[in-house]
Amino acid sequence: MAPRLSEKKAKYEIELKAVKECLKDARDQRRAAEASQKLAKERVFAAETAMATANSTLEAMVAEKDKLLIEVKEEIERVKTDRVDAKAQAVAAYQDGFESTSEYKDLAHHFMTAGEGQLVERIAKTYPEWDILFLRHFLGEVTIFVES
Repeated sequence: MAPRLSEKKAKYEIELKAVKECLKDARDQRRAAEASQKLAKERVFAAETAMATANSTLEAMVAEKDKLLIEVKEEIERVKTDRVDAKAQAVAAYQDGFESTSEYKDLAHHFMTAGEGQLVERIAKTYPEWDILFLRHFLGEVTIFVES
């Protein structure tokens, strides 16, 4: 009877050792999963923070673009006013009998024939902090606005 008992004991000890190994592996896997979950939460938080920062930056950039667009339109209005004033001066000079005065003709010709490059150049001189690519990007709208 004693040999059977020792065989059973040995068998149970082997099974107990295997169960303990499985339990240890399960605990290790749980710890690894918890660490992975914590890392994932940190990454999600970092991504959300970066997204909030990007949204704030984007909103600021849109507000700045809108502000600059308004300034461009105001400058276009000033250019249109200058053209109208130059034309009025040229007409007044003509009516006053100074049709041969080249100053008025040159002034009127400059404002009436200012091309795309001159418009961009004038705006760039007025607002040197603006990027010339920004000006060229809106030039189509600017040209339409000036011509209307």
